[in-house]
Amino acid sequence: MATAYPSALDTATQQPSPTATTEMDDSGFEHDVVHTNHSGALIALETKLGVGATTAATASTNHVLVKQADGDTEWAAAPSSTPTAITVADTTNTTCSVALFESATGDLAPKSDAGATYNAATGVLTATGFAGPLTGAVTGNAATATNSTTVTVADTTDTTCNVALFEDATGSLGAKTDAGVTYNAGTGTLNSTAVTSGGAAVLTASTAAFTFSKVGDLVAAAGKGRLKVPMAVTIVDVIATCDTAPVGADALFDVHKGGTTIFTTQGNRPTVAAGAQDGAAATPDVTAVAAGDVLTVDIDQIGSGTAGADATVVIRYTAA
Repeated sequence: MATAYPSALDTATQQPSPTATTEMDDSGFEHDVVHTNHSGALIALETKLGVGATTAATASTNHVLVKQADGDTEWAAAPSSTPTAITVADTTNTTCSVALFESATGDLAPKSDAGATYNAATGVLTATGFAGPLTGAVTGNAATATNSTTVTVADTTDTTCNVALFEDATGSLGAKTDAGVTYNAGTGTLNSTAVTSGGAAVLTASTAAFTFSKVGDLVAAAGKGRLKVPMAVTIVDVIATCDTAPVGADALFDVHKGGTTIFTTQGNRPTVAAGAQDGAAATPDVTAVAAGDVLTVDIDQIGSGTAGADATVVIRYTAA
């Protein structure tokens, strides 16, 4: 039977091993058949391996027989092959390393770095830092961020603006707001529950004021500085001042609504004491003023030795 190599490996049938007592003509051991099979197998093996000068003894570790361009075979390092595509499977691993390449193109080895990881369970990519513009629909909150020293501010026409507040005078602070202070850009009005100066209340409950002035020396007179009130208000107090203090006697003022004093208790009228310029706040007995009511100021007393001069009467009120 002829050799089966290289289509299959020979067995003892194709390559029998005679013993000392085997006759040359014994069946399966015929001399010519055995020699023919041996020769056929050797020729097939030589054909398979080819020819070349190198031997296994001179080859390096992991070298293989490699066909050369001239048709010879030589022991050499196995030729490398760079794939242009690989099969990728979806992962659920929570501690993935990210594949990195040390150039944009070329035959490159994939590498990773501890500074960039991916959690497939949460879809979160984590890195020590990110650079470049951040675009798209970004959501979530940054644990840390670089503080900006300037911001771009645009003019607003909104009538219900909140006012930026900071909880310290300096430092890296978050901007906050409070319902107690708002701004109307349509009217230019800043609204606050109260305004203080040096710890003392200046304006409370959105307080505003009507102001009456008398230039020059005071002269006793009634019904001066007529004002028709455009809206319903509640009078808080009345304060009188004189740039030139009265001498010898106090300067007394009164406020009338529709011709009738609002200081029913006349002893509470606004007063600038003799020798003083500033009077104390006087609280009237009548505080309600309706839209369309007329307020006037009376100068009841001007001083005695020297009249006060350049007087101002401030009527402070809140919206009713």
